[in-house]
Amino acid sequence: MSAAARAAMPIAQGVAPCRRTVSRRRHHPSSRKDKRPPLRALSEPPKGETESKAELFLREELEREGVSVAEAIAPDTPEEIVEALEEEVQRLEEKELQLTSELDRAYSATFASLTVEVATGDDESRVISRKFPDINEASFKALSVEEPAVTDALLRAAQHGDQSVWLAFQRDAHRAKLQRDRVSAERIAAEAELAVARRGGGAVAAAAAAAKAKAEALRSSIGDDGSGLSTSDARRIVLISGFESFNVGLYRKAARNLARRCPNVELVVFSDRDIESDKEAVQAALDGADVFFGSLLFDFDQVEWLREAVDKIPTKFVFESALELMSTTSVGSFEMKPAPDGKKAGPPPAVKAILAKFGSGKEEDKLVGYLSFLKIGPALLKFVPGRKAKDLRNWLTVYSYWNQGGMENVEEAFAYVAREYLGASDSVVGEDSEPGGGLMGMLSGKKGPKPPKETPALGCYHPDIEAVGAPWPTSVGEYLEWYEREKAGSLPADAPTVAILLYRKHVITKQPYLADLVRGMEESGVKPVPVFINGVEAHTIVRDLLTTKHEQERRKMGYLDIDSLKPDAAVVDAVVSTVGFPLVGGPAGSMEAGRQAEVAQTILRAKNVPYVVAAPLLIQDIASWTQSGIGGLQSVILYALPELDGAVDAIPLGGLVKDDIYLAKERVYALAERLKKWTGLRRKSSSERKIAVMLYGFPPGVGATGTAALLNVPKSLERTLQTLRDEGYDLGDGPLPSGEALVDALRVLEDGPVIAGGHTSANAALDKLKAELEDEDALHGVSIAGEDVSPARLKQWLRFPDDWGPTEWGPMPFLPASDVLVRNMEKAWGPLESYNGLATVPGKGSFVAGLQIGNVFIGVQPALGVEGDPMRLLFERDLTPHPQYAAYYKWLQKEDGFGADAVLHMGMHGTVEWLPGSPLGKNALS
Repeated sequence: MSAAARAAMPIAQGVAPCRRTVSRRRHHPSSRKDKRPPLRALSEPPKGETESKAELFLREELEREGVSVAEAIAPDTPEEIVEALEEEVQRLEEKELQLTSELDRAYSATFASLTVEVATGDDESRVISRKFPDINEASFKALSVEEPAVTDALLRAAQHGDQSVWLAFQRDAHRAKLQRDRVSAERIAAEAELAVARRGGGAVAAAAAAAKAKAEALRSSIGDDGSGLSTSDARRIVLISGFESFNVGLYRKAARNLARRCPNVELVVFSDRDIESDKEAVQAALDGADVFFGSLLFDFDQVEWLREAVDKIPTKFVFESALELMSTTSVGSFEMKPAPDGKKAGPPPAVKAILAKFGSGKEEDKLVGYLSFLKIGPALLKFVPGRKAKDLRNWLTVYSYWNQGGMENVEEAFAYVAREYLGASDSVVGEDSEPGGGLMGMLSGKKGPKPPKETPALGCYHPDIEAVGAPWPTSVGEYLEWYEREKAGSLPADAPTVAILLYRKHVITKQPYLADLVRGMEESGVKPVPVFINGVEAHTIVRDLLTTKHEQERRKMGYLDIDSLKPDAAVVDAVVSTVGFPLVGGPAGSMEAGRQAEVAQTILRAKNVPYVVAAPLLIQDIASWTQSGIGGLQSVILYALPELDGAVDAIPLGGLVKDDIYLAKERVYALAERLKKWTGLRRKSSSERKIAVMLYGFPPGVGATGTAALLNVPKSLERTLQTLRDEGYDLGDGPLPSGEALVDALRVLEDGPVIAGGHTSANAALDKLKAELEDEDALHGVSIAGEDVSPARLKQWLRFPDDWGPTEWGPMPFLPASDVLVRNMEKAWGPLESYNGLATVPGKGSFVAGLQIGNVFIGVQPALGVEGDPMRLLFERDLTPHPQYAAYYKWLQKEDGFGADAVLHMGMHGTVEWLPGSPLGKNALS
């Protein structure tokens, strides 16, 4: 995984507002750290106030750490307010000087080297050459007043000179001037507020003076300074949405709503795919942006490009993305970049004290704890009052909207940013808004911002709950109680219980595929337990809230493989993740390389049930999947990372069509069938399980059957059979057959006359071989297994259920007809009834034969191509497997054939790897 993809936010480092806290109050360590009483606040909230559970929890934890809650939430004293304002003015003055220096450098780089010819006095025929090696913004502005002809000449020379220099000047100087105007307005407002505070004026009067001064400063900044860089009151926010392009439509609708609420603010929305397909438009939008907003951005190249592209944007919100990009977060005085001394600046005492209380203390839980802190952050605002951490408060407020998701919350997040950081007026006042939303709300008499519409951080989804608008169950136990009450008798008694991890944002935005997925599982006889999460906490759900019969049995014996397992953990038979992230660490991990996979394997080993990754493709669209398979970053997410975690299977469930997610119905059924096979295998005793052992025979007919590079196949076969018997598998009674004799018997079945005679000839050939062997036990218990598969039977096996297609779930090219596989095969090989190619019994169909010992089948993998050209399919990728090849594997698979529970292939190579289709991303037509 690339460096940019290691998205981590170590909880020990915390968040980092660069401005130090003004308060000089001291907090003393608690003497009660080691002995923790039950959850109860040590002090009571002020009379007349009620506290939420989150606030109660925070109050208790702060007091345990020795932080005086009364002092923490106390209003700033007049002296502290003055001191804070003085520091604020100083910070803004320094920023203003920095931006002025940037402007001076831009003017110097553009005009200092130019020589212009200008007239002298009133005689325009007399011209002189003039240079301005020390020019800067102020001198250029003065020159434009005193000698406008000179600045006009300079501008013309720059415009007709090096275009890269001129374009850079327009971009950099324009952006720096806009930023400086905003900073200057904030400084003037802070100075006005400071003047009132020094006179002992109240907070309302100070806020009124600040608002008036800021408005006047912004109005006066609009105009042209002679350089052609006119400024206006228009402001721009640029949003780039990464691993959630399905939400782009929602964000663009929010942009239209924001334009109506805040007419001078433009929200420009891109997806990460636009960085590749329309980079110039993205760059142009970022060049003039006042605010950058990024979410779920992980691609290394994109992150590196964005870090440079957004560097000059003054306000940046970056959530749930690569650490390298999140570290660019800058919201007023609150930043996440390292402090000048190389260390992370510490958060306010209340934040610092509470931050360590989230998470289990395990390394892999740090990011989970950090996001838990963010989710409870709004409650923490009560303990970070006033001017002490204004920008931290604003950052937490915006995140609370963003994390809750949905149209109203997203719109409110950007409206809040526009009001707080772009000086925009908002025409909308929510009916359900909380009163007293900040000083400006008090002054205007208007209500404050709407509170976020909340969805639990963790809950259980079901389309029946969604349909009636009922609250989501917030625990697995609550969901299972609901399921037993509402869905009793809807599934077979032995239906496997499967936990399905869903991406919370998909639930919030009501993605239609979720209902299709859950109902498809139920239709297939699987009991779903869909748990929606943010992504980074997936491992804690599997580790702590889910358990298995295997884990429970080990705990009864005294083995505690998981020390954090909850007493009410739900018993499941399998776990499916659809979130598209690694099990540990979320989108791109939160630990050093290799450690997160090690932790994932430890968790899955303790559960010892199948872990399957099955997700819609959110990076690659359906068209490219069906045409070329799955590749690039999508293959890493769906195959490589899950394999490192310990997933036993990976299944693409659907994908993107433009910005919408569609499900492939047959993939859901395929997932359900595989889960039933996995759980059925666990429930079967060893003696009931059926195993197929396949040997390789290439090239066919030349004595290569039962050979493999660097492997003694006969001896390996003997040891495998002995191990299976030792493990309780049924291999009949008496001595086991010899490996050499088994290979000889398989070679007999490859003879042309035996194939032509079908199973009658096969049985006779085996009897003859047994009679010729000196060791009568060499083939003890061995019999012929298989059948002459008729064309009608093969068609039946290849046909899908009629209700599997054509699909009604969006523009999916799968299953245009239930007999599509038969049609494709007959197009390539002719009518099955008249096919007489490889391994065909005249008049009877395909010859499928091998050896059986108890519940173990031993066969030779069918040849891949046609007679005389055994590798034809390697080069003709549009062909299907020939009829006998398909019949052989269908007979192994189907219950009315052999019904194998598992297939073991001996040898490095085989013919399956050369079949037509894509290496990754199989579908029903593969």
